[in-house]
Amino acid sequence: MRYIIDTANREQIDEVLEMGIDGVTANPTMYYTNQEAFYPFIEHYAKKNLSFLSAEVMGSSITEMLEQAKKIRAIHSNIVIKINFSKEGLKVCSLLHKQGYRCAMTLLFTLPQVCAALQAGADYIFPFIGRNDEIGADGLSFVKNVQHMINQKAYSAKVVAASIKNLHQLEELAAMGVDYAAIPYALYMKSLQHSLTTSGAEKFRLGKAKKTAVSIMTKWYQL
Repeated sequence: MRYIIDTANREQIDEVLEMGIDGVTANPTMYYTNQEAFYPFIEHYAKKNLSFLSAEVMGSSITEMLEQAKKIRAIHSNIVIKINFSKEGLKVCSLLHKQGYRCAMTLLFTLPQVCAALQAGADYIFPFIGRNDEIGADGLSFVKNVQHMINQKAYSAKVVAASIKNLHQLEELAAMGVDYAAIPYALYMKSLQHSLTTSGAEKFRLGKAKKTAVSIMTKWYQL
């Protein structure tokens, strides 16, 4: 499982890029919250040569979404066009797929929706966990079924688990072999911490310090 950072906060993004993550995704709410202008943000990270960078089209019509996709592709041809699932979204995905665009379909909550997105040519599938749980569904089982179906049918599309809320979900996603996890910054940082890692590092530090002290004393007595 590979991580894609799910934020529009540049400071957070730049920090995790230094730690090895090489994928960025965000939504309009994140741009607004972080006071980021959409196109300058995309232009900036398109220069980073990331393995994954998505840009979401938000037009109210098919024509508007296609125009936005065209502007995004003019920035860099490798940017993934992220599309909200809907009848119009499926049409946009199908048209862009035929023109050689890389597309992602987001806001997916059921297997029939996923099937429709795959048939429209989506290269990336964003099944939601947390929001599914909120309505009484089993978000993790849904993602597991999506990944199984795609593997079984040998689709080329990749699964990007989204709406990840806690460490348990992250652990389960890794165990089931999901392709990607769109992970919030705070959860990513939390996932790096473990009490035994901290205590083990402290023991190693103290052990090394003690060994160094003994070595110095031994050399001193040999003088």
